[in-house]
Parts: sequence; structure tokens; C-alpha cells
Amino acid sequence: MGFFDTISRGWTLSKLSFSVVKADPELLLYTFLSAMMVFITIIAAAYPGYEAEQSDESHWAMTDQVIDPETDEPKMVMNEETGKLEPVGREPTGEYMAWIFLTYMIGAIIVVFWNSAIIVSAHERLTGGDPTIMTGIKAAFSRIHIIILWGIIAGTVGLLLRIARDAISNKKAPAALKILAGIMLWMVEIAWWMYTFFIIPMIVLEKKGIGDGLRGGRALFGKTWGENVTSGLGIGFISLVGIVFSLAVAGLIFFTISPIVGIIVAVALIGIIVLWTNTAEVVVVAALYEYA
Repeated sequence: MGFFDTISRGWTLSKLSFSVVKADPELLLYTFLSAMMVFITIIAAAYPGYEAEQSDESHWAMTDQVIDPETDEPKMVMNEETGKLEPVGREPTGEYMAWIFLTYMIGAIIVVFWNSAIIVSAHERLTGGDPTIMTGIKAAFSRIHIIILWGIIAGTVGLLLRIARDAISNKKAPAALKILAGIMLWMVEIAWWMYTFFIIPMIVLEKKGIGDGLRGGRALFGKTWGENVTSGLGIGFISLVGIVFSLAVAGLIFFTISPIVGIIVAVALIGIIVLWTNTAEVVVVAALYEYA
């Protein structure tokens, strides 16, 4: 297949993914529920820390402040990174770090579950079926043990990559070392993305385990990487056009009817486009899998 054929096929797949979402709007509900459930886990993770910061009393999420006996006030120390005085000893406890890790894993499992539901329903539509709102949910629940396992694996790797990224941004590290480490980490992230791109179709459509799914997905990615890149660019372009159009409509309303109404319209339209785009990005995985 030639270069331009690959581009054409990728563009076709990106348009196809949007048409699948149009035919099965319940997929948007899947993405919305996923986002809301992940948002709840974020709140659950952050709230104990916020509550502890707002209280001067002992709290399970934070260690107690060190009190200066001479002033009877919290002992302060200069934070070299922020240049601000901070209380000594007011740090997350082991229990709170474990709670954050748990909620992070739950969030990762939620994302895998709903992405699995989207891919199953999209695949049924692409193969001539007519999925209902329960099609993807039932299929995802039938593989819930593998979904949980993969969610934990993916969540752990994602967390480690995030920690590494934060470590690289340390101001104390030499600039050359930060650049080199950043390039190496970027390569690891790209390799992980390529290696795991088709893992969900493998575990929910082919009923494979994690190991077999990774091996099968890696081989499939090698056949479709060109279409993968161009379809992603196509989805991004369609999304950009939609956002520009939404801002134009909202701007017209803002200046001719009401600023408040214009802002509401802008938020609503952009929210729908983001929801649609995120769903289409998952659907295109099913399309690439089916037409590889």
C-alpha cells in the first residue's frame, strides 16, 4: 500500500468513526459515564488531603505539624523549589498515599471498562449489527476479571511514567540531563502506546489474556501504524473544525443576543465536540482492528 493510499485510508477511518458515533449515540453516554466516574475518583482522592490542609487538628491523611516550643506556633522551613515558607511535618501519610494509589487504580479500571464497552458496540456496528445500550456493558462485564487486571497494570505503568516525568522536571537537575532523560522517557511512552494500542480489542473481542493480547496487538499495530497516525490526525482535524465553528456561532450570539447565552452555547457545543471526539478516538481502534 502506497503512502497516499495509507493517508486516504486513515482519513476514511476517521470519518467512519464519527459516523459510528452518530449511528449509536449511546457510545457518547459510555464516554460521559466514564468521565463522571473518573471525576468522582479524583474528588475522592483529593478530598482527604484538602480536608487535612484546612484543619489544624490531627488528620489521618497528613502528619502532624512540628510545633516550635519557643513560639508555640508551627515550625516553618523554606521550600527551595517554591521559595515559600511551609510548615514542617505537614506531609501525606502512608495511609493517604495508599488511598491515592487505590483511587488511581479504580480510575484506570473505569476507563478500561467503558473503553471496552465502546469497542464492543462499535465493532458490532462495523460488522453489520445493531448494538443496544446494553451490548457493550454486558460484554465488558463478561470480561471484568481481565479488565480489572489490565486496568491495574495500565494504571501502575501510567503512574510510574507520571512520577518519572515529575522527577525529570526537577529544577535541580542539569539541563542536558533533563533533555536526555526526557527523550528517553518519551521513547518509553511511545513504545508503551504502540505495544498496548490494540490490547482492549484483543481481550474483549478475541477473549485473549493479557500476555497473548499484547503479543497479538503488537503484531496488528505493525500492520496499521500508518492508518493509525493518519486517522488520529483526521479526528483531530475534524474536532478542530467543529470547535472553530462552535466558537464562531457562540461569538455571534455573544455580540448580537446575550454574552451569557453566548458563553453557555460555547461551553455546551465544545463539551459535545470533546465528548464526540474522545468517543471517536476509541471507535477508531475498533475500526483499525476490523479493517487491518
